[in-house]
Order: sequence, then structure tokens, then C-alpha cells
Amino acid sequence: MIDLTSTVVDILSATVVTVQDMADVAAPAAQEATSAAAAPKEEVRELGGDFWMPPAASTLAPATDFAFQVITWLSYVFFFGITIALVYLTVKFRQKGTDVNYDAGAPVHSTPLEVGWTVIPLLLVIAIFFMGFKGFLDLSTPPKDAYEINVTAAQWSWSFKYPNGATSNDLVVPAGQPVKLVMRSSDVLHSLYIPDFRVKKDVVPGRYSYLWFQADEPTGFVPEDRSARTAIGHHLFCTEYCGKDHSNMNRKVFVLDETEFKEWETTQARWLDEVPDEDLYMVAGPKLFLRCSNCHSIDGTAGTGPSWGDQTSGSLAGLGTLWERVTEGTSPIDGGTRDNGGKKLADYIGPGKLYETPEDYIRESIYNPGALLISGYGPNMPHFRGQLSDRAVDAIIGMIKNIDQFDPKGRYVGDVPN
Repeated sequence: MIDLTSTVVDILSATVVTVQDMADVAAPAAQEATSAAAAPKEEVRELGGDFWMPPAASTLAPATDFAFQVITWLSYVFFFGITIALVYLTVKFRQKGTDVNYDAGAPVHSTPLEVGWTVIPLLLVIAIFFMGFKGFLDLSTPPKDAYEINVTAAQWSWSFKYPNGATSNDLVVPAGQPVKLVMRSSDVLHSLYIPDFRVKKDVVPGRYSYLWFQADEPTGFVPEDRSARTAIGHHLFCTEYCGKDHSNMNRKVFVLDETEFKEWETTQARWLDEVPDEDLYMVAGPKLFLRCSNCHSIDGTAGTGPSWGDQTSGSLAGLGTLWERVTEGTSPIDGGTRDNGGKKLADYIGPGKLYETPEDYIRESIYNPGALLISGYGPNMPHFRGQLSDRAVDAIIGMIKNIDQFDPKGRYVGDVPN
């Protein structure tokens, strides 16, 4: 047995060395390719934590980690203890040879042993229950002075709304203050999970759920522009599979100190009103498009929703950009709550029709996307009533009208006004 174990260890060691050598050879080429592709270079937050858990970044994390470590080490002790005892007893009392010998004096019962392996695990399970129940109460009872943020989950994005009316796609919270998330879903079942904070809660359609945490260490802030994003911040996931673009709900949590957070919150609440009308679609359009890019493209690629550009496949192929399809009325219609039998969008837009102007149709498509369904696309789009103001919708409409001035990622290609 010892020789076999040594052989296995030698094989594994040789395999590890070989893999390491391959990695060392491949590393320079991979780094060179990464450097060439990365523009600009991204900052990376150093990984921390231990073997099992990511860094603990909230006041709730230590208690959760303690419970996890207790159960893990108990599992280690019982696993190795039972395994060693099993191997020892198997070797000591194995049958030797072909003769079967019965020992009339062999033990058949041990009361202390049976009481021990019943009572000790029972006490451990009771202790684990009370430890877990206390943790559950702590996680389920937010402080009365918690800062409240409303969260809306939708396929496939998060929307965070703050008390002063500010909204964001990433979660931004004040450091050193308890934060309560009031969460709801506008479509299917979602689940909000922040690993570094050790908090997770399902977001169920038709009801509100709550989650709270307190993060004391600021992370700094990164703009929402994807081209300027870095790995600074804590990961936020949806951990309930909610459709084909489920991974687009991976976002970040940024923790700001009190002064920086108040400045951000104030600016975020009024930024749209401060943009001049003539610059609205250039400045606000790309930022708002981040909420639309999960389903809509600009380069003509068909997605969950119709492309804003000249679509190259599907029922809208060859019909032009979204604005051209709307103004010319060429988009085929197939159902919807306001469908009255028309075959094309031209049957619904114009004087005396359902929508007086193309802008009216786009506005309703944002606030009530199920009113008319484009052929080949189901009622997948969540409504944005109460989430986007009229001025925000004007910015989106302006971007759609001038879609040729934006690159495939939704960035304005000209000189962006300050």
C-alpha cells in the first residue's frame, strides 16, 4: 500500500510540474496578447479571503464566516475520524485465511459507545441550529436607521433608486452606515447576491423582499461607462437563472465615504436636468443605453429585442434602422394588448391612428412595451414607467434618431460636450 501511495504521489507531482511548465511558457504570449487587446489598461482589485470564502467586507460577514468555519472543521474531524477508525477496524478484524472462527467472548454491545455517538452529534447539531438561527435573525432584522434603496430586478438588469430620486445601474452605498434594500421583480424570479457581504435574497414577482448590510471600508467609485470600468468594487450577482442574458445582471457595489456619497447622490439625481437640450442625446443617450444594451444592439445584430441599427437578420432584416422602420412604418406587427388587426406599424402611426407621431410610439414602447409586438419578438421587455423620466425618454429617442453617430457600444463618436 505504501508503494502504491508513493507512486500516485509521484504521478501527481509530475503532472503539477508539467502543467506549471506549460503555464510558464504560455504566460508571456498570453500577457502580450492581453496587453495588445487592453486599451485602456484595467485596474484589478487584489483577491483576498481564504481558501473557501472571498474577502469579508461587511459587518455581517464575520458571524457568517464563523458558522461556516465551525461546520467545515466539524466535517473535517468527523470525516477523518470515521475514515481512520474504519480503516483501522477493517485491518484489525479482517478475516484471515479461509477458516471462520467464532469468538463467543467478542463484544456485541457497548452502551457508553452508543450513547456517545448519539448524544455528542445531537448536541453539536443543536449548537449549530442556535448559531444559525441567531445569524438568520441578524440578517433578517435591519436597523431602524438604515438607509433605504429601492431595487427593481428585470430581465436582464438591476435598477437602484435612492431616496432623493437618483438612479443607477450599479449599487452605490455609504460607508459605515446600515443599508436596507427594498427589492421587487418586474418579471420573473431573480436573486440578489453580494459574496463579499455574505448576503443573498430572492427577488420574487408580486412581493417585496428585504436585505440589509453595512460596509465600513470605502472602495472608491468607477463610472458606469463600460470602457472605463475597472475591477474596483464588490461583485453583485443574480443567482437565479432568469433567461438567456442572465449573466448581464452581474454588476458592482461601490462603497463611498459619507462626503463622497452625498456628492454623488446629489449629482446623480440632477445630472439629466443639467444637460443642455441640444446635447441631450449625445451626453445622456449613451449612459441610458447601458440599461437597453442587454437586449438591443446598435450594429444590427438581432438580440432579445430589435436592433436600433439596420438589422441584418430576422423579421426586420433590410428594413433600415429603428427610426427608419418607425417613420416608414415597415415593421411587421404580430399581437400586443393594443393590436387591432394591423399588419405593419404604418397601420398604427399617423393622424387619427393609435399614435399620432413616431415619437409617441417609441415612448409607449418604453413605458408599455407589450402594447404592440414586433413579429418574431415576444413580450420580453420590462416596462420602465416610473424608472425613466420624460426627459430620459427624450434622450433615448434623440439617440435612436441619430444612431449613425454612435459606435456599436453606444458611445458618441464625435466630440462629446462637457
